[in-house]
Amino acid sequence: MKSVSCSIALLSAFALAVLATPAGAFQDCPTGVPCTMYTGAGSNGSFFRISVPTDWDGDLVVYNHGFDLNRKHIRGHETCENNGALHCEADADCGADIACNEISYSGLDALLLPMHKAVAASTYSDTGWAPFHSAKDIQEILKFVKKEPAIGKPKRVIITGHSGGGAVTADATLNMKIDGAVPMCGAVAGGLPTWDVAGDVRLVYDFLCDEVTGGKFNSAPDLGEKTSANSGADSVGMALKVNTCFGVLFPSSDPVEAEAQANRFDDFIALTRFTGTGTEALTAIGFTTLGLGDFVRDPKRLNGKRIGFNSGPDLDYTSMGTDLALAAEYNVGVKRLTKGSGRAKLTKASYPDFTKGKGKKVAYPILSMAGAQDWLVIPPFQSVYDRAAQIGGKLLTQTWIHTYGHCVFTEQETAALFQEYFAWLDSADLAAAQPSAEDIKQACLALPDGIDGDTCNFDTSYVNTNLDDRIPARNDWPGAAYSH
Repeated sequence: MKSVSCSIALLSAFALAVLATPAGAFQDCPTGVPCTMYTGAGSNGSFFRISVPTDWDGDLVVYNHGFDLNRKHIRGHETCENNGALHCEADADCGADIACNEISYSGLDALLLPMHKAVAASTYSDTGWAPFHSAKDIQEILKFVKKEPAIGKPKRVIITGHSGGGAVTADATLNMKIDGAVPMCGAVAGGLPTWDVAGDVRLVYDFLCDEVTGGKFNSAPDLGEKTSANSGADSVGMALKVNTCFGVLFPSSDPVEAEAQANRFDDFIALTRFTGTGTEALTAIGFTTLGLGDFVRDPKRLNGKRIGFNSGPDLDYTSMGTDLALAAEYNVGVKRLTKGSGRAKLTKASYPDFTKGKGKKVAYPILSMAGAQDWLVIPPFQSVYDRAAQIGGKLLTQTWIHTYGHCVFTEQETAALFQEYFAWLDSADLAAAQPSAEDIKQACLALPDGIDGDTCNFDTSYVNTNLDDRIPARNDWPGAAYSH
């Protein structure tokens, strides 16, 4: 079964990219689809790529990629990772073990260009899962398009993206004047709730592993690990440290210690309700160590201003997880962090609220797709965005895919999503034409090779849970993040 996926396999892909770089030459246009490709650089330090079909209808879809800690990927399309001034057509043009950089559309060009839509993508000017300047990076694309005589002003601009790119998409719905949004498996809960979930994962790890020789992280939990230019080495070092505590890559040769590793990992699962495998837990811990450190320590973003907050008499972990006795023990022993000064800036960077500012003015449709079993961008993140849209009276339809993994969608599911989205966007009466999740499923089944439970895995009966059922709510979260 072919899929459009930004799932992460740790060690090789965690630090390098969510979207893999193929070894062969890149195609400017999908086979059989005439188009013109443009590349450029933004004033903010980003690079972008735009593909316009010969029969363009005026719609521009901007795709946003997921998590990537590798600063060498902030390069122009078809330039060498070790030398941004060196053009390449394939990896071999750059030398041994050096990649030719691709600004990827994650396969959406093959879907959207035949629909007469132009497609664009940016590297962003920031790394990680918190690209604070992504709206400016997208604006750089739009400025180029409008000024390029061969392209001109788009009729409509639609923003989309996977995972961290889904968060970028949600940010664009609140902070940009656009015409549509399709967030896919997005970390759309906003800065504080999203990173408090990650922070609590780190706190659980510290509670279980600080006394394990070779397993302790020395950074403050809400400061994160310092990252280097060699993100691959950073991720390997992180993974080996976690393996020392949990044994999820290779257990200790000492049977007693191997049993202790397995017990600690079981406790980790019980406290966090993490639904992934052991190696996927490495990825999750990577986000809350390397991923968090990437933007908290960055002078352009938080400049060392910490973002933790789990102190106060009302913040109670005794109902956290699935083992109440362990939760009570954790509530006593967890590190307590006073409110970090970086939380205010993180709020300004990402705060889902459709009741004021530009978010209040949003009148276009939003069609979202996410995984009901996603172990990284957990389903409760969507509940925050969904509730924010409901409070603001927005036209939002949420669809769920029941296959296991992070951001795993088939070609048919993705095609149905966009076909139904543009039909909705083109409608004279948007409210009357709003599709249901069942409508999207039926559109998928009507496609060639659309097979229920195989290429069409929509779960129209899924009921999401609240974020504050997963971790204790903080009193500075947006209102939509609380149970109502």
